[in-house]
Amino acid sequence: MTALLTGMNLIGNYPLSLVCTDQGLLVAASGESLRSEIAAGLTSLFDDIVVRAQRDLGFPRVDELTLTDGDSNRYVIRPLPIEANLRLFLVVQVPVKATWRHNTNLLIKRLIDLLRPLVERDAGEAATERQDEL
Repeated sequence: MTALLTGMNLIGNYPLSLVCTDQGLLVAASGESLRSEIAAGLTSLFDDIVVRAQRDLGFPRVDELTLTDGDSNRYVIRPLPIEANLRLFLVVQVPVKATWRHNTNLLIKRLIDLLRPLVERDAGEAATERQDEL
């Protein structure tokens, strides 16, 4: 997963990209490690926005959130469309005037292929554990 992030960073000239959970736990990252930890933690706040947009505004799916300071910093936060017990996010630091949609779309497809078997297995194990408890 780190190799995929690093490849996208090189192609798009992005200083940082990561995958994290809705709780802000870092799954994989490429780029500055301290900033990755901070961005992952901040992303946990965006999970609440996703939940509220779906619940209160009727969004069937939130595709992207962007945090920008207007001058030089832009963080693109994209929830990964994988059904699981937890939500996963792709976060990319995008330089001014750089594009990201094409690169992040390609990466998301690859990440889904990589992650889906893992989260589905974990979801199945959790369901089995709940059944065993009953």
